[in-house]
Amino acid sequence: MSEISGSRTLHRLIYASRQAIEPVRVNEEVDAIVRISIRNNRQTAITGLLLVHDGWFLQALEGPAEAAMTAYRRILEDPRHKEARVVSAGPASSRAFGDWNMCARRMSHADDAILRTLASREIDFLTLGGDHALRLLKAVRSIQTRTGLARSA
Repeated sequence: MSEISGSRTLHRLIYASRQAIEPVRVNEEVDAIVRISIRNNRQTAITGLLLVHDGWFLQALEGPAEAAMTAYRRILEDPRHKEARVVSAGPASSRAFGDWNMCARRMSHADDAILRTLASREIDFLTLGGDHALRLLKAVRSIQTRTGLARSA
């Protein structure tokens, strides 16, 4: 169950959505999302990670509750997303993605180790539980950190 954090409490919101982007434009559109998100998120103390895979977005937003909710409302209005759903939301004891105002990772078949984290290759992000979503995003964060492939600022 989602809960709203107090104004001084760190809040984490994880959502999933289907991509409403032509497959040939995914890289260009994700690059645009990251650029705009970095600018917006720096101004509002939001950090996060965007996972892009097989027609899906899975994203964690961390920061002040109102800022995280404002960012999510922008996402709901973004025509590149459809069927958005909050996977989990509530107070967080610390930032899991504090190194990035926004980072994006596109998963490929070479990312089998990440996919095994969920013990499945067919991932339906809309039905993914909050604990599993966070675990997956943390696994992606770990790989980003180790490989230096993070596309962020």
